[in-house]
Amino acid sequence: MARSEKAEQTYQKILTVASKLFHEQGYEKTSIQDILNELKMSKGAVYHHFKSKKEILDAIEEQTYQENMRFLRKLIKESTGATGLEKMSQVFMTYISSYDFDIKDRERMEAHLDPHTLVADIKVTPKHAKFLLELVEEGIRDGSIKTEYPLELMESFFVLFTVWINPIIYPRSMEEAKKRMILLQQIMKNMGAEFISNEMVDIVIDAYKKGGYFD
Repeated sequence: MARSEKAEQTYQKILTVASKLFHEQGYEKTSIQDILNELKMSKGAVYHHFKSKKEILDAIEEQTYQENMRFLRKLIKESTGATGLEKMSQVFMTYISSYDFDIKDRERMEAHLDPHTLVADIKVTPKHAKFLLELVEEGIRDGSIKTEYPLELMESFFVLFTVWINPIIYPRSMEEAKKRMILLQQIMKNMGAEFISNEMVDIVIDAYKKGGYFD
């Protein structure tokens, strides 16, 4: 049954406030009472929508995923590449170019890196991979991508890109991060999907640099 407009507003308010506190303080250090104090709501009002803090986190992750998918779906629909590979390169270039990191964002991300939120972020990786599988399969059909492992290829890319490359998870210098982006570029090329351009490598590193993510 669909929630009423008022219930939906309350639901979204809980997610907004909880997300803010999780990013500022970290999931472990944020209690249900902290969320209640910020919301100025009763415990019953929150528990009407969520049974636990973990359930709130799951809802936030799902909502973030859906927002990302809407954006990626729009990029795929608007892509003008002649092949699956060209479309993939175009989609990732536009997606990565939308990055706008800053110091405040870095501080939120650092607070966000506790076991619960990190695992939740990693768990969504296969969903991203499956969503973009259509472009890989299109590339296989038109010959621009050559792989026998399309799903595994995309899962590997997302894990390496979102976790291994991330200088918040693994603090490193700009030069070290760029080496890893170049290696990821080479791995994808060797796996038959040469969609990471030199320009894309530079855009990722510059985004992190502008945000002050490197020591």
